[in-house]
Amino acid sequence: MAEEEVIIGGYKRVSILQTGQNSEVWEVAEVGGKQRYAMKLLLPDRSHDKAQQVALRHEARIGMKLEHPHIIRFYKSGVDRKIFYIVMEHFRSSNLKLQVMRGEGVKLRPKLRKILKQFSQALGYYHSKGWVHRDIKPDNVLVNSSAEVRLIDFAISVRAATGLSKLFAGKTKAAGTRSYMSPEQIRGKPLDQRADIYSTGVMLYEIITGKLPYVANSGSELLKKHLSSAIPMIPKETGVDPAFARLVQRMMGKDPSDRPASMEEFEKEIRGIKIFADEDLGES
Repeated sequence: MAEEEVIIGGYKRVSILQTGQNSEVWEVAEVGGKQRYAMKLLLPDRSHDKAQQVALRHEARIGMKLEHPHIIRFYKSGVDRKIFYIVMEHFRSSNLKLQVMRGEGVKLRPKLRKILKQFSQALGYYHSKGWVHRDIKPDNVLVNSSAEVRLIDFAISVRAATGLSKLFAGKTKAAGTRSYMSPEQIRGKPLDQRADIYSTGVMLYEIITGKLPYVANSGSELLKKHLSSAIPMIPKETGVDPAFARLVQRMMGKDPSDRPASMEEFEKEIRGIKIFADEDLGES
C-alpha cells in the first residue's frame, strides 16, 4: 500500500533524512516543482511541547538572518495546521559524527585542513553576529564527499555576553551536549565565543582519535570531568603533529583565558603548523 502523500506549507515530503531527540528533517519538494529542500519540524510527540516550539522558532529567527557559504541556508519558516516548519538548503552529506562512528577518520585526514578552514570561517562568522552556538559537536557539522562544510542547528544559541552584560548577568540554566560542554557552560555562567572553542577542541580530539576525551558512567560524573579532570593530549600514536596536539589541548583549557581567543586566532595558528606529522604544508 502506497504511503499517503503529506504536504506541509506547500511542500510534499519525499523521504526522512534525520531523526533527532526532538525534531526530524525531511527531504521535501515544492508542490509542482522539482527542486529539493530540507524541512525541519518537531517530532509528532513533541509538536505540543512549548519549550521545543520556542527553540525551533528561535533557530528560524537566527538562521533567516545568516548568509555564509559554510552555514546551512534558511529559506523560509511558517505554520501549517499548527505545525511549525523551517525550509532549508538540502545539503547532500552526512555529519562528522556518523563518519567517525563508521571508522572513516582515516579518510578524513587528507581533507581535515580544508574542513577546518571552512568550519572556522563559519563559526567565526556566527560569533561575529553576536551568537554563541552552545552545541558545537560533530553531529552539527555536515561534510560531503568533496569536503564541503555546513554548520547546522542553532536552537540553543545565546547572545554572547560582553562588557557590562557579562558583569551583571545572572546564572543561567546549563544547556548543551554533556560530552562537549565547556566548564563555564556547565556552571551556567555568561558565555562568549570561547565556550564554542572548547567544544571545538573536544570535537577535534574525537575526530582524530575516534574517542571522546572524557567518558563516564553517568552524566554528572562526565560533567565533573569537564570541570576538573586533567586535559588529555591527543596520543602521538595517532600520527598527529605535536604542535597541533598542544593547540587542541589548549582549546580545552578549563579557564576560557587559556584558550585561543577567537576562531580567527585558531585559523591563523593552524596555517603555520602541521595537523599530522607527515603532512606537507606546501600542498595545503
